[in-house]
Amino acid sequence: MKTRSTCLILLALVLAATVVSAQEMTNRNVKSIDVSGLKTVSEQLVRSHIEMQVGQDYSPSIVARDIRRLYSLGHFDTIRVDVTPGADGLAVVYAVEEKRNIESIKIIGNNKIRGSKIRGVITWKEGDAFTVDAYDEQRKAILKLYETKGLANTTVDIGAEDVGQARVRIVFTVTEGRKARIHSVTFEGNKALGAHQLKKGMKTKHSFWFFGGKYNEEKFEMDLKGLVDKYGNVGRLEAAVTGTNITYLPSGKKMDIHISVAEGPQYKVDSVEPANNVVFDDDEMMTAVKVHAGDVHNKDQVAKDAEKIAKGYLDSGYINAEVTAQVTLDREKNVTHVIHNVKEGDLKYVKQIEISGNTVTKDEVVRREMLVSPGDRVDGNKLTLSRQQLENTHYFDNVRLTLHDIEDDDLYANLLANVDEAKTGSFNFGMGYSSEESVGGFAEFRLSNFDIANWPSFSGGGQVLSARVYIGTIREQYNLSFTDSEVFGYPLGLGADLFDESYQYSTKSHFTEESLGGQLRLVKRLSPTVTLRTALRYSDVSYHDIAAEYTPEWRRELVSSTTMSNSWSIMRKTLDHDRDPSTGSKHELIGTVAGFGADNNFFRLEHDSSWFFPMSDSKKWILSFRMREGWADVYGSSDRLPISERFFAGGTDTVRGYENRDIGPKIKRYVNSDDREAIGGSLRLVDNLEMKYKVTKMLRLYAFADAGGVWGQAGDFGFDSIKFSSGVGLGVDIPRIGPMRVDWGIPINPDSDQKRSGRLHLMTGFSF
Repeated sequence: MKTRSTCLILLALVLAATVVSAQEMTNRNVKSIDVSGLKTVSEQLVRSHIEMQVGQDYSPSIVARDIRRLYSLGHFDTIRVDVTPGADGLAVVYAVEEKRNIESIKIIGNNKIRGSKIRGVITWKEGDAFTVDAYDEQRKAILKLYETKGLANTTVDIGAEDVGQARVRIVFTVTEGRKARIHSVTFEGNKALGAHQLKKGMKTKHSFWFFGGKYNEEKFEMDLKGLVDKYGNVGRLEAAVTGTNITYLPSGKKMDIHISVAEGPQYKVDSVEPANNVVFDDDEMMTAVKVHAGDVHNKDQVAKDAEKIAKGYLDSGYINAEVTAQVTLDREKNVTHVIHNVKEGDLKYVKQIEISGNTVTKDEVVRREMLVSPGDRVDGNKLTLSRQQLENTHYFDNVRLTLHDIEDDDLYANLLANVDEAKTGSFNFGMGYSSEESVGGFAEFRLSNFDIANWPSFSGGGQVLSARVYIGTIREQYNLSFTDSEVFGYPLGLGADLFDESYQYSTKSHFTEESLGGQLRLVKRLSPTVTLRTALRYSDVSYHDIAAEYTPEWRRELVSSTTMSNSWSIMRKTLDHDRDPSTGSKHELIGTVAGFGADNNFFRLEHDSSWFFPMSDSKKWILSFRMREGWADVYGSSDRLPISERFFAGGTDTVRGYENRDIGPKIKRYVNSDDREAIGGSLRLVDNLEMKYKVTKMLRLYAFADAGGVWGQAGDFGFDSIKFSSGVGLGVDIPRIGPMRVDWGIPINPDSDQKRSGRLHLMTGFSF
């Protein structure tokens, strides 16, 4: 208490002294006025803003105005007025301390966030006045930016270096912390949709052990937009994300994300109707939509309905048609009124097809893939299929089909096909492994846009020339192939193949089957999805390394012979992707007749169908079913079907869990042994049911069930001979390398001479 009283007394004395001093100076004549502390600001500028003049009586109020005026210039940090009395008057000095300007800003140590983003959150800019008081504000802004990126352990040091008179360089030294992983994502305010429903489809997910959980601000912002859209699809059209909060665990290595939502009321559709439609009547329009009166309003589906109506117009030739879904909310009744407003435009026909960008590929190669011709009515569906067919040639990296109106012509439009040429020549070599064929290596030279008549480049004609060599532990193949997709300007494909193949029959019998020959192929595409093929094939099959211990029954099967055959097939394919399909189907029916003066006379019928069903909109779960049947029989002078033309089952491609070719009728191999081996048959049935889960773009998980059987003659068929298996698989498709797949199959009802334990089926296809 005594100390406090002493301080108050001293403060009162100082104030009294100041007042006395000011009073002593008042009304005394000013003999001089000086300015000190100037470095970059001109003295003339300062003096022009000083009201006090030499010869005047000193006035504290005038000096106070001078100080305020000089501060307003923005050049000074501090201004002090010193007054010194003399015999002939007062000497007045305006002592200033100039502000330092920021000449440059340097940021070092930032590897995970670009410097431009850091500069965007700080308030200091080059040329601004430098103030030490803003240090903390700048540091906090940068730390907050790093926290939003999941880098909570970051530190920031700020240094100011003098680089000249009243100029400084600011250096931000950032020490970045390790990125925190997401510990949890929680919601508040959600009742209509559970946390599991909201999290589904979000890219922002919590970590699992050491996997995932990385925070990405851009993806998080997209997730927040996706949450609002998700609510819009269940009628919550006024839903909003009201706030987000990120907190870090004490270690700074994990973060919790909390999202607050306001769901709003649910809206139902009161009415849906088209407007301004003339070409199609109201009933036709309404058959295209899925959201009708009485339904819960689905924001995405309403937009898709408008797109579907617009596509209907495009498919009918109205290329400029626009359909806009106008939604009106009745907030009192919580209902919506949907109007599909149509601007139809004019019906258009194709006048010309212009092709650009094809520096290598000939125009006719592009035109033959087009499903529209000059004079045709514009058809959006055919344009889409035309683009797909051009892309499937793999001659082009990009294909763009656009329609352009013709000035002063309301009836016609020009179709422009703009392409970017791709590299179509390749040389590949690699190696692979499968549980049936062991190790093998291949080399392939392929020109997929070949032109045999275009010397010396030999390119641009849409032909395919390939040569392939495969050498493996039990198989060798040498193939030369040529295909022209259009012969002499006619929409008919022609191909030729030469082959020399040898195959070690099985892991049990070590004789070699060698096939030498060739074939001519004709292909006719009946529609974008249906293809007709025929082939005339000649082969000379011989057998080598036949053991002397083989039974007469086995030796009778291994007879060298020639075969001349003609096959016809029709295939319909609607798969969305050839290599890894998610939807669509593929069906092929093949009929073959052999004879024509060669040793073997037989006929063969084969059917192969596959269906793919996506189990969700995301197409992560895919159910597929494949069904294959084959039947063959002899006629004329032939009394038995050659073993090279028989059907087999068991192994990787048919019934997994069983050894390769180990299902079906068997005969004794060796005279002094009871071992029996499958000899194939004239009838085969194979079914495969499979569920695929796409974990990532490259990783797949499989669960499967297989069934299959082989019978020596069609009359031998019996359900009790069908073998069953089930199992799981793992597949990886590595870009530029190839697919790998491992299946573990377990036989369900094996015969006494077949292993009951599971069997591993491994396939690889590395290429370099």
